[in-house]
Amino acid sequence: MNKALRVPWRLLSFGVAWILAQGIAESVLGPLFGLLSRSVGETVPMYPFTMLIGVAAACYVALRFVDDVPWSVMALGPGAWNWKHLGTGALLGTAAIVGTAGVLWAVGAMRIEATATASIDGAAFVQDSWGGTALRLLLLLGPAALWEELVFRGYLYAVAEEAAGLWVARLSSSVAFGAVHLMNPGANVRTTLVVMLAGLCLCLVRERTASLPAAWTAHLAWNWVMAAVLHVPVSGLPFATPGYRAALSGSDWITGGAWGPEGGLVAMLELGGSLAVGLRRRSSLTQA
Repeated sequence: MNKALRVPWRLLSFGVAWILAQGIAESVLGPLFGLLSRSVGETVPMYPFTMLIGVAAACYVALRFVDDVPWSVMALGPGAWNWKHLGTGALLGTAAIVGTAGVLWAVGAMRIEATATASIDGAAFVQDSWGGTALRLLLLLGPAALWEELVFRGYLYAVAEEAAGLWVARLSSSVAFGAVHLMNPGANVRTTLVVMLAGLCLCLVRERTASLPAAWTAHLAWNWVMAAVLHVPVSGLPFATPGYRAALSGSDWITGGAWGPEGGLVAMLELGGSLAVGLRRRSSLTQA
């Protein structure tokens, strides 16, 4: 069968398996999360966990029964989960968002201010302590970032690379990654372009380390630093801000505004520069 003709069938099989597995997970876990929410006195989000279960099951079904290929095609082969790769990803993600925030602070577009209450309207996880909020955000953002990586830098990337090559895999997975984020509050053309740039950078992390988990920790570190350290929105989604928050001022084009610092020109330049450096290094390694 022609590779191009196989792509729709493979993606359809993946999507059906995802929907079915996630539906089963929601049915089983729904009562448990309801009980947990009543116990702690607030809603404990279930969707990152059921999404992750659904996607992981879909990956297994697709690779095992549809494609008949090893997990290594998704950069999940032996050694992919070693601490070196995980640490490298976390360091890259942290450096990128800290660099973005540092530039905003240096030009006076970001300042730290005290908050009178533990959360802002619509925020998840109301907590008085920084540590409690940071831990709970890690438990929320971890599975959310992992299911996104399994889909975009994992299965979608692998299918596109086999069918049409490396650059099609990079571009198609990153465009899809940006399109999914259009559903977030405050999304627009500018924020979508930045998310696509971030997707391309995560593709390079995956490729350079041959480890999808490295892309996951880079993704998670970027999001967690914004939510738990800076206390700013993540892709337009607000979270608890116990004690303080980083307030953005100035044009939304520069700072990202209500979307968070990842949605502005500074983040775009940071990610664009990182992408250029990463592509140059990869080219040098290939030529060597």
